[in-house]
Amino acid sequence: MAGIENRGPVLSAVSIFFVSMAVVSFTLRAYVRTRMVRAFGVDDWFMLLATIMFILFVTCVNIGVHYGTGRHYVDLSQSDFENAMQFWYYCYIWYCWTMIFSKISIAIFLLRIIVERIQVWFIYGALAINVMTGLVFFFVTTLQCQPISYFWHKEQPGTCVPIGIIIALTYLYSSLNIICDFTFALLPIFIVRKLNMKRRMKVAIMPLLSMGCIASSAVVVRLAYVETFRDPDFLYATVDIATWSTVEGGLAVTAGSLACIRPLFKVIMHRLGLSTESYLPPSKHLPGGASGRGAQPPPTIGSSNKALRRSSDIFHMGTLFTRVDNEEDAVDDKASTTKLVQGGGIVKTSTVRVQIEPMATNGSGYGSERGGSSTSKEDLRMFKGHMTRSPV
Repeated sequence: MAGIENRGPVLSAVSIFFVSMAVVSFTLRAYVRTRMVRAFGVDDWFMLLATIMFILFVTCVNIGVHYGTGRHYVDLSQSDFENAMQFWYYCYIWYCWTMIFSKISIAIFLLRIIVERIQVWFIYGALAINVMTGLVFFFVTTLQCQPISYFWHKEQPGTCVPIGIIIALTYLYSSLNIICDFTFALLPIFIVRKLNMKRRMKVAIMPLLSMGCIASSAVVVRLAYVETFRDPDFLYATVDIATWSTVEGGLAVTAGSLACIRPLFKVIMHRLGLSTESYLPPSKHLPGGASGRGAQPPPTIGSSNKALRRSSDIFHMGTLFTRVDNEEDAVDDKASTTKLVQGGGIVKTSTVRVQIEPMATNGSGYGSERGGSSTSKEDLRMFKGHMTRSPV
């Protein structure tokens, strides 16, 4: 026997840590998308599903540890062994759907920000291969024994597919996962390099968008332990596979969620004085807001602008961060705001409105439907409101 007779507590600790990290990161994502961006999209719903699946996965991992996962077969009663094997089987289910949903979510997110057709096809291709392989892995692993209960209860008539097939499929699925993760992780680097933003902001964002490389590293490490599926002392020998599968799932949800918190990141950078830029959330009263009658999702880079072109006029109102007497205040989306500031005095701020004229669709670039003159994006400017302070 090995020196460590029970490896279950280590697996349990790892799973609790990564599920906590995944839940916190998704909570931040949900806050940004519902409170700041005000547009909870399809990719957010898929990541929510991935988070739920991962929570179920970790729950089954810890129940399995309770019954005997991580311990030697000779140290377990028959009932405990069967219960532990049963929850290992359930982990197959939740692991597969965690990875499938998280990959779909990340792909949809990337499709929002990419602009080059070749990159779009790379995303679609990597996603299609990964999802199809994931579904094959799901059905083969969950239906590997007939009846299904024969997987954990061998004292009944039944058969299972040769373990060599499961090992080969695991190698294939893991390899394609690595390719998909690196595709999703490296593309944002080329995208961010071309964005019109300050270099230090690019440097800060790239690691968030490329965290998928870390998830891929977990898959690479797990490849070294795939052969342990053959070990008769299954629950003890396969703890490394369970551990690195937990790390992979947790990092997939965490990386996919943190990649979407750039607005919150900008606010934090602004508060810390590391950036002069502040985030202006869309108004809920506008076509681009997430609520209100006739609300439309905000246009994104790489998305169709047909809805934008059909609008007769579009306004943008937002929060202006100002500094008065070394005290920073946020002015809300109202026609005018009067605030009492520290040190005495009233700040009255008029809301800024930026009107974007309707754009023609004649293929000659951006132009006004009324005059037909060409107007580039660079001609649009953000105007700051005039602030006056009067003593109380």
